[in-house]
Amino acid sequence: MKKTLSIIGYIWAVLCLLLIPITFMGNNAFASMLAKLPFMKVNPIYSGGEVDRTVNHAGFKTTINKPVFEALIGESSKGFVQVKWTGDKMLPPIINDTIDYDNNGIRDFIIHIDTHTGKTELTPLDSHVLSLNISSKVKDSWLARINLLNPAK
Repeated sequence: MKKTLSIIGYIWAVLCLLLIPITFMGNNAFASMLAKLPFMKVNPIYSGGEVDRTVNHAGFKTTINKPVFEALIGESSKGFVQVKWTGDKMLPPIINDTIDYDNNGIRDFIIHIDTHTGKTELTPLDSHVLSLNISSKVKDSWLARINLLNPAK
C-alpha cells in the first residue's frame, strides 16, 4: 500500500512539475480566454457605466452614461455620472452644456469647459449633484465625471 501511494505521489509531482512551466508560458493565452467568458465584465467604476443616451448639438455630441452607484453589496449612497463630448471634426474651444442626467425633463447641472486650458466649472441645479470629480481630454473627446448622491438612499 505504501509503495502504491508513493508511486501516485511521484506521478503527481512530475505532472505538477510539467504543468507549472506550461501555465507560465501560456499565461497570456489563458488570460485572453478567461476575459472572453460571458460573466467577465469591466466594473462600471472604471468604464463609466453604460451609455444612456446621446444628444446631438451643432458641431459636437454629448453622450450621457447611466449613473453609477457601485458598492460591494447593493448600491452606494454616493456615485457619479460620466458625460462625454465628442466633436464632429474637433472639439469646440468652449463647451457650455446643460445636462439632465436622470432624463426626467429637469436640468440637473450646467457645465462650462474651456477645452484649451482644461478649466471646468460646474453649476449644480439639483440637490443630488455634489461636485466635479474629474474633467479631462481623452483622445479626441472630453470626459467629465460628476459626483452624485443616490436618490434611492
